[in-house]
This record gives sequence, C-alpha cells and structure tokens, in this order.
Amino acid sequence: MNLDKLLAEFKETADRTLLGGMEDTNGLEERIRMNIEKKGKRRFRITYSVSATLVAILLVIGFTPYWLQKENASTNTIKGTTAQPSPNQILDPKVTALDFDDEEIMRTVDEIVGFLRVGLTQDQMKEAISVPYTAMDDYGGGGDDGAEEYWGYSIFAKEGYQRKDWAMIEGEGLLKRDVGLELLVGWKDKKLYWYSLSYVQGKDVYLFKLNSNGTVQEDIVNVNQDGTETPAPPSIFDLKPGEEDRYYNYMYEKKDELLRGLSPIDIVKLYVRAVQDGQLEMQYALRIVDEGVVKPTLEQYLEEVKKDPARERSIWRGSKKMIEMGSKIWVEYNDDETIVWTEYKNKSHETTGYIMRQDDQGIWKIRWRP
Repeated sequence: MNLDKLLAEFKETADRTLLGGMEDTNGLEERIRMNIEKKGKRRFRITYSVSATLVAILLVIGFTPYWLQKENASTNTIKGTTAQPSPNQILDPKVTALDFDDEEIMRTVDEIVGFLRVGLTQDQMKEAISVPYTAMDDYGGGGDDGAEEYWGYSIFAKEGYQRKDWAMIEGEGLLKRDVGLELLVGWKDKKLYWYSLSYVQGKDVYLFKLNSNGTVQEDIVNVNQDGTETPAPPSIFDLKPGEEDRYYNYMYEKKDELLRGLSPIDIVKLYVRAVQDGQLEMQYALRIVDEGVVKPTLEQYLEEVKKDPARERSIWRGSKKMIEMGSKIWVEYNDDETIVWTEYKNKSHETTGYIMRQDDQGIWKIRWRP
C-alpha cells in the first residue's frame, strides 16, 4: 500500500467534499498516518479494502453525536465499522499465548469482535480463521439457544492443549497461558447465530458474548469457589423496586403512558438498563428524533445493529462505565435543549450526557440521530 498516495487522495477528497466544514485536515491526516503505520505492525489483522472516499464517509459518520462530553459539549465518537466482512485474517496455529503480551491478545480480540457478526457464513469463517476447530452438535450448555451446531476454537494454544468442557469457561488454562482465547460459535442455517469469546488479561478472565440480535455483553468472569457470582456494588443507576416494575412493564408493553410523569433522569436510567440487558426494542422506543428527521423503522434499526458489533460493544461499554463509575447525575435545562449529565468518580474521565426531548404528549425521550 502506498501510504502517501492514499493520504493525498483522502485529503483531497476530504477537503473537496465531506470534511469541508473542518478548518484543517492536516492534523487528521497525520493521525490517520500514525494509525495506519501502527496497525501495519500487527501480526494478525483484518483488512478492509476501502477507497479514500469511503474512509472520509466513515469518518464523517463517526462524528455523529451519541452522547456528549461536558468540557466542550463535543461529540463522543462511537467507533466501529459498517464494512462487510472481509476474510483476510489468518491466525497462525503455531503461535501460543506465551508469545504475546496482554496488549497483543486484546488486539486480536478487538479484531475478532470487529469481524464476526450475525449472519456470517461458515465459508467466510473458514477463510478468515485458519485455527482448527471442534465441531459439535451439542456443546453441553443446556437449554435451547437457537443454534443447530457449534464450532469451538482454542486460539494461541500450546501444542497438545485440548479443551475439556465447552460448557464451562477454561479459566485455569487461560490464566496459565496454555491458551490465549477460546471461541465458541453457534450456527443456524450455516450462518453465525451467536458466539462467546473468553480471553485473559493479566490475572483476569473476560467473557465477551455476541447475541443473536446483535447486542453484546463483556465482563470479567467473577465466580466464587462455591459457584456463586459476586454481586455488583451499588450504583446510582440502580432501579428501585417500583422503577424495576415499570422497567419490565414498559419492556413488554411499550406503552408510553407508563412513562408519563417520569423525569429525564428516570428515562436515562431505564435506557441504560435496557442497553445492559440487550433490550433493543425498548432502546428504540425510548428514543426520539428531531422534527423533520425520519426515524428508521424498528425492523431497519434491528438489522443495522447486527451489521456493526464494534459499535454495539462501544455503546455497551459506555453504559457499563456509567453504572460502575458514575457518582452523580444531574439535569441541565437550556433554552434549546435539556441534557442529563453523568459525573464519574475518577475526575480524569470526561463528564458525559444524553440530550433529551419531550414528545407531543410531554413524555421525555432520548434524542437520537441515527
């Protein structure tokens, strides 16, 4: 790849069209150059073939606000890609977890998360990941998860390593670096339906899950010796018993009358909980668009979510950060907008917030710009 030629083409395109509103694209060009050169050193990477025009388009889309930052009310970019899967990632089965530090393992996790998505075909999977896999009709998880068959991958594993039980997370093997990542994929109609990915970082084992609706969860596996999970500490986003009842009632009924009388903070708390629970229809119902903006249909929204797991991961992480680190919530009322701000325990984190609007019935919703 001719980096200088690519950047020159990008800058010309950006200056002429998509980024015309920016005062100077030289700084942006330098950041892109550094990022490309850094990524070029990775041992494993997924390569997307894009023109300079498409790069510019993706960057402009990235500036669309999802939530705000208090310091300058600028946008907090949700990074991701809507590019179609490209089977160019080849994982060397001879490489083990001991050959990599945590940063390299995390980088591989990020690339897998950015590549795998609901609807990926088995042929695309085989072309993308060369590590041998174990095919199973039943991995022993119990219950009906909707999948018809399963593939299990042990990535960066020592020679002779064998997964003992795919129904349980191989915590010991991950912590001992006998294996770097464990990937379990559920297939339906020969297409990816869901997957889970367990990996190690330091002395912690993490579990990432892509659900069949495109939502994600990612957290430290924190299970006690007696098999019970350690309860989460209290949060300012916790729902009280009455609020919990309203949450479930609205989840099932989607009747806005259930939201009447709720404050902007109440709505944000319901929304953050819906993100953590992967309740897409509830998230959709709690959003409102500006006048003159056409809101996508629910079906369009649900399909778009499946196309961009990296963005869903960023959204989920953002809500998790607010739950775990939020110390204060307050409302700022201005003449033209209302914002619910969240302040963090760690003052180095920027305060973030949601822009709110009332609908014709006076019910607060979260402003959404698709």
